[in-house]
Amino acid sequence: MTTFKAALVREQNVTFAVVMVKDHVFNSPSTSDDLIRSVSVAMRCPLVVLMGESNRKLRGNRQDVVNFVARVHPSRLPWKNWTI
Repeated sequence: MTTFKAALVREQNVTFAVVMVKDHVFNSPSTSDDLIRSVSVAMRCPLVVLMGESNRKLRGNRQDVVNFVARVHPSRLPWKNWTI
């Protein structure tokens, strides 16, 4: 089992997940891509944005969703702990 902090968001008829990750995970493109695919399947949510834990950088599988998340302060997201 794995536990992670994520927010499942529905905005403008689009549902997406924002997942908080350690910066070293975010900084590895191949690890990030693998994690996006895994989270997408586990959360049954095809759109995923990763957010670096301390650097707050963003990476996702759809740029318009990444751009939207960039305009939202992290404290406004509905974070909760997920276990898969």
